[in-house]
This record gives sequence, C-alpha cells and structure tokens, in this order.
Amino acid sequence: MTQNHDEHEATPPWDAASVNLTSKEMAPGVFAVMPDDVFAKDHVATTGGFVIGERSVLVVEAMLNGDLASQLIGLVRQQTSKPIRFLVNTSYHGDHAYGNYVFPESTVVIHHPATKRYLDENFEDDRRFTLGLMGKGNGIERVQSRSADITVSDFISVDLGGRTVEIRHFGFAQTPGDLVIWTPDAKVLWVGNMIQAPSPALPWLLEGRHRDTIETLTKVRDFLPEDATIIPGHGRPMRPADIDFPIRYLRELDTAVSAAIAAGESVEATLEAAGMSHYGEYSLFDWAHNTVNVPAAYEAIRQIPK
Repeated sequence: MTQNHDEHEATPPWDAASVNLTSKEMAPGVFAVMPDDVFAKDHVATTGGFVIGERSVLVVEAMLNGDLASQLIGLVRQQTSKPIRFLVNTSYHGDHAYGNYVFPESTVVIHHPATKRYLDENFEDDRRFTLGLMGKGNGIERVQSRSADITVSDFISVDLGGRTVEIRHFGFAQTPGDLVIWTPDAKVLWVGNMIQAPSPALPWLLEGRHRDTIETLTKVRDFLPEDATIIPGHGRPMRPADIDFPIRYLRELDTAVSAAIAAGESVEATLEAAGMSHYGEYSLFDWAHNTVNVPAAYEAIRQIPK
C-alpha cells in the first residue's frame, strides 16, 4: 500500500483487523497462506506462503502489520520448528512488506533493488498514507521499517536443504521491483501483485506501463509448465493458462485507448469509448478500470512518439 496504491478508493479495500490467515499445502512442504475468504471473493487481503527444506524455511510476504505477520509465523510453526532463514517481499507495497519487523533478526530479508530503495527512502510517508487508507487500530501505528539484507535484480537460487527455491525478476508488472518465487520441484510460483487474482480480477496499473506489463506477464506464462500452480497477490491459486485473461484485457485496453487517442478524444471521452463493460463482473471494476487503468493507459500511449 503506497501513495500510488488505492488512493482513489473511499473505503479500505479490506478490513485488516478481521483477516484470518489459513495455510494450504500445495505440495509436500510447500504452503500457500491465504485469507479464509479467498474462495468466496474475487479480491481479498494479501496472500503469501512458505517453503520448508531440510534445514530451514523461506517465507513469501510479511503482510500488512505485526499481527498478520505473527499469524503467518504461527502457521509456519504449526508445520515446523526449523528456522525462518529467508523472507521475500514481492514488492514495496505495505501489505506485502510492513510485517518484516516481526521476523527474527536472523531472517534474511530479500528485495529487488527498486523495492529496497523505495522502502529506505519513503517508509514514513508511505506508512502515513497507508494509515489514512486502512484506518487507525489496524496495527499500522506499530509498524517499524525493515528493508532488505540482500537484493535480487535478476535471479538467485537459495538452498533450504534438499530443496532449492528460485527468486526471479521477469520485469515490470505493477512495480519496478516485482519479484516472483519459484519452487521447481513443487511447480509453485508466487507472483505478488503482478496478478491480483484469477478472472474476473483485473490488473491494477498503479504505475502505468501497461505494455511492459503485457510483456512481463507473457514471459511468466511462457516460463511455466502447464501444470504449475500460481499464488497471486490477493486471490485463490490459479494455473498458467489463467494468465491469458489479464493479458487479453490489457491488449484490449491498449487497442481501445489507442483508437480513442487517434480520434483525438480527451481522457474523459476515452473513458466512454474504452468502457469494456464485458469485464464488469469484477467487484472492483469501476475503480480499477475507469479510475486507474484507462487514465494510465491514456497517458502512456499519448506520450509515445509519433
């Protein structure tokens, strides 16, 4: 949750105080961590997970606050007493990284360099914004800054003992520092907010660059075997074929907005021309499409040299 994140919503996207996290074993020793309403809604609180090796554990995401981070750690402890050696934040958004401070000092926090830079330079401003968005009494007042111990700009592999986990950067999708976490033996991939949730959920172009997002999502889809499992940033598990839905939406958005700009339309007129109401089943459609995505695509395409 950043100053770019959800700033047009009048109410919090979810109630942090009521989130109950659960774990689901996707393969032996590989767990998705999800809110307990993940199969009932098309957008929920942050998802994450953990991978258990013979010697240690890697955790994906730290959640919005210390209470949710503690819930996640508790789910790990239900499965193993092995040390949490690594913690990966897929982006700088507060609901993925604010809980870092609760993890043991010995845990190695991993970011993309752009994520670390943002958190190091903007943490207090970001926290104030998130407090305004999510409201008081949600643990954000107690959050402390903790950014990366090491950064990954392309690829690293970590050994948990008998199990290797890969941390990769495929490119820009929602932020410059989007990381994915891949367990090759279990074929499970965490993608953070580069994919919010399966259909009908739409991408959120909070920092624009929709053509870069198309390229990155295509790379991710092509990288994965067909039987892989994807854990998105705020939704239920999905398959690689499900990535075709956000790619198709973004391509249609690009076509519709490009045509409106070619016809000399203003951004206000483009909102009507690029209505794309056939995607309207998404519960956050009006905000995501009309308030965020169409203006972002309009600005990006308008700036492309003729």
